[in-house]
Amino acid sequence: MGMKILNLVKELISENDESNEIHVKPEEYVELLRFFSYDGRLINNYKKYKGKKIIIDGDLVLSRKPIKNLGVITVRGKLDVSNTQIHTLDGVTVSGYIWKYGTPLQKKLDYIEFQKKLRAQEEMRESGDWDLDGNLDDLGKCANALFKYLIQTEFEEKEPGDQQRLEELNAEKERREEIEAETEDDENLSGLNSINSEIEEIEKRIDVYDLIPDGRRYRLRGFRIATPEGLSKSIYYVGDEYDTEKSAIENVKDSFDGAGGIENAVSSWVISDNIDEEELKDYFRDSEEEHVRENLDGYFDEDDFEYSDPKVQERIDEIEELLGDSENLTQEQYDELNEELDDLKDSDKTIPEHMIDDKVEDLLNDLVSDPMETIKNHGLEVSNFLDEDEVAKQVVRDDGYGSVLNYYDGTEDSVEFDDETYYIFELDE
Repeated sequence: MGMKILNLVKELISENDESNEIHVKPEEYVELLRFFSYDGRLINNYKKYKGKKIIIDGDLVLSRKPIKNLGVITVRGKLDVSNTQIHTLDGVTVSGYIWKYGTPLQKKLDYIEFQKKLRAQEEMRESGDWDLDGNLDDLGKCANALFKYLIQTEFEEKEPGDQQRLEELNAEKERREEIEAETEDDENLSGLNSINSEIEEIEKRIDVYDLIPDGRRYRLRGFRIATPEGLSKSIYYVGDEYDTEKSAIENVKDSFDGAGGIENAVSSWVISDNIDEEELKDYFRDSEEEHVRENLDGYFDEDDFEYSDPKVQERIDEIEELLGDSENLTQEQYDELNEELDDLKDSDKTIPEHMIDDKVEDLLNDLVSDPMETIKNHGLEVSNFLDEDEVAKQVVRDDGYGSVLNYYDGTEDSVEFDDETYYIFELDE
């Protein structure tokens, strides 16, 4: 045993001598595994560790290590055995999440899940849940719409006698393979090849129950195709017009957060087109009105001013009318009216409210004539004046459903089913 490993073992044993537990740091356990040929069972059987409960305190990362077995351990943290040759985690206790993709164990679990899904679909096939003459729910409609599309494009539909024919062919195949094992009969081999070709052709055919539900993407339904080799690598997301549009809008809105803000996610002209000008006006309305009221002389001509008290103007009009008929006035009356008129003309004047409102509205309209420039000049956050839904809708209208929802190749397909258009997005996941 190497000195480094020997010292590590001695240290661990001495630290835990009086306990039935041995606590190991993740990096120390990885070093032990390397020395013991990455076989955890050898560590368990090593005399210094035998009968001891091995506890790894922390996240244990073994991804891409040449390990096949971890033995009996407890991991107080996460465990990453992805892309290894782990077949089982029997005897392994983990408090956190386990990464096991790319392992024989994951393949076994996937196969078990695949068989479970096939059994569920077979039960549906027997009860006719997705038959066209039944009462289809949303999932059933999406499945049938996808099935119609697949039959129109790349697959053949199963025929009523396919299952019986497969049984006959497999029986004949078994018989001919026995003959082939004993003889070298060219005619028999040719017949065997023909049988295999027909079996392969029939097994490629599908019905709607070969479409296995696989989650959702927003409001869209996901399906994979059941094949003799397992579930298809491609996943098909399906939805009617309403669900597709809603899904696309939600996807675009999510992209705003991912880009660090709406202004970083879409082009400037889309933002400019969707600024809520009324919201922007409301932001400046109070300050603009205050500025106008404090600077009436700067915004209005002298003729725009009116007496604050309407009765003043009424009296002025009366006096001027009387003075216009001065021949009926005594000198004293004439002088008194002129004196009153002078006093009245010194009364307070102001601008009518409707003119102030109109002037404020004119100023606000000037501000929003170039909303982006106004927002920039005043150091405002553009997102405060945007309707995210409207921006997302415009992106969807301009770019299309495929570009928004199909990150694989940006394509979309559609099919008419039950008097509605269903959209289909094939992704390679």
